Amino acid sequence: MAIDYRNYPVRDESSVRAYVQVYFAGAGLDPRVEHHNAHGRSDLEVKAGDRHWVFEFKVVREGESEEQKLQEGAEQMLSKRYGQQECSPELRRVVLVYSIKSRQFVKWREIED
Repeated sequence: MAIDYRNYPVRDESSVRAYVQVYFAGAGLDPRVEHHNAHGRSDLEVKAGDRHWVFEFKVVREGESEEQKLQEGAEQMLSKRYGQQECSPELRRVVLVYSIKSRQFVKWREIED
């Protein structure tokens, strides 16, 4: 599946999340967007087999630090306890940083407790 970025450009975090949501839905999964818990809302959560995936997306624009955005996402995921309310055998939490300039994910980190 491909989405034409000229007709549907990624401009912000919600655009990135929507693209990933479409890919997961196309794969037959049931992604949940802005999933609430007592501390906040995760960007995207999806179950795949015994794994429960939680994704936090950050967007970096020209002049911003990719590493700083990655760190912000990691701190947010930990402080908001994203995914910890689920009872899946395996919880995987990932922060992804998308570059508007290069139109790709440029950094990622799996968050472990």
